[in-house]
Amino acid sequence: MFHIPHLMRATLVAGLFLTAAGAAQAQNRNCIDTIAGLEGATRFVTVATRTHVAQDLREVGPYTIFVPTDAAINRVAPGLTSIVFPDDRGGTGAADPVMGPAVVNTHILEGRYTSSALKPGETVTTRTRAGTQLTISNDNGTFTITAPNGIKATVIAGDKLCSNGVVHVIDTALVR
Repeated sequence: MFHIPHLMRATLVAGLFLTAAGAAQAQNRNCIDTIAGLEGATRFVTVATRTHVAQDLREVGPYTIFVPTDAAINRVAPGLTSIVFPDDRGGTGAADPVMGPAVVNTHILEGRYTSSALKPGETVTTRTRAGTQLTISNDNGTFTITAPNGIKATVIAGDKLCSNGVVHVIDTALVR
């Protein structure tokens, strides 16, 4: 594997995966408010809020966020789910103060990456805010995210633009 310095890697990713400036008008809502408006994303919003990552997602950015659906989170191993994605029914469940932010940040990239610049057949490798390496592939319009732990997620609703980034809804949480 080639070693690409962080800045060069970010430039490479941006060149392959960014929307051209002005190609799409961002919404007025920030990333966390955009996610909160999505059906079936409440558990991700809850853990992002309780781990204080949500505050970052209200800030300047830009960010690209791969948001697992509530159904995807429900398929995470029960022991991990209760620690990282506590059920919100009582309104008091707290995510683990170390694992919670790490898991949320595993789903976040620095920069705004939309699907339009990753051509069919192309693959790019990048790192998340948690330092996790992700491989993102475009297989004729089907976008797949592969984590080093072998987990693969498919983008089921992409390019939800927000004022400080873009959100892609995925069918699998990037944790076991």
